[in-house]
Amino acid sequence: MNLLRGIGVPESNILMLLNHQPRPLLYDQVRLKEIVEEVKRMGFDSSTKKFIDAVIALSSMSKSTLEKKFDVYRRWGWSDQEIHEAFQRYPMCMAVSEDKIMAVMDFLVNKMGYSSTLVAKQSSILRQSLEKRIVPRALFARELLSQGFTVAGTELQFTHFPPERIQISSLGQVKRLVSEIHELQFRCFISSLELVLFMGGKPLQPLKVPIF
Repeated sequence: MNLLRGIGVPESNILMLLNHQPRPLLYDQVRLKEIVEEVKRMGFDSSTKKFIDAVIALSSMSKSTLEKKFDVYRRWGWSDQEIHEAFQRYPMCMAVSEDKIMAVMDFLVNKMGYSSTLVAKQSSILRQSLEKRIVPRALFARELLSQGFTVAGTELQFTHFPPERIQISSLGQVKRLVSEIHELQFRCFISSLELVLFMGGKPLQPLKVPIF
């Protein structure tokens, strides 16, 4: 802990690490210093929570495993710069398993048609549950757009931000959305069930989307 204090990590962040993810603190000082220096080299500010997240992410794997994660992202067309930027935005994207990365990228890029670069800019989505959150919300967002509704931000953001980000431009749209919501949910549930079964997953629960 003295090592972290010495580089300006706030006491509150050290306590958070100690209470929730103490593993890095169990390393010998040499290994912990290597991780901390690597995180600093990547441009993280030691006074921020992201610095701690990056330490946690890197301490959860060996250097060879980290390089394998980089290779997986490269296979999806991410440049090294995009990988580093994705890591800086959301450090825990490196803690995602290789299989999970492949499954999420396959769905978003190959099934939904999103660009790989767009996913890199929204790297926090990789930690979301594919079956319970990403698949049903992505399909629901696509259905909303096909019905003429507007989703705040991007369609991809809708898959992991709160569903209240549906923009309603008129009372008529409100009435139409309410009347069609259950039909949309049913169609999305069937579509997501088919996709998950195709990908060898488990059946999904119907998506619940509170509007107000």
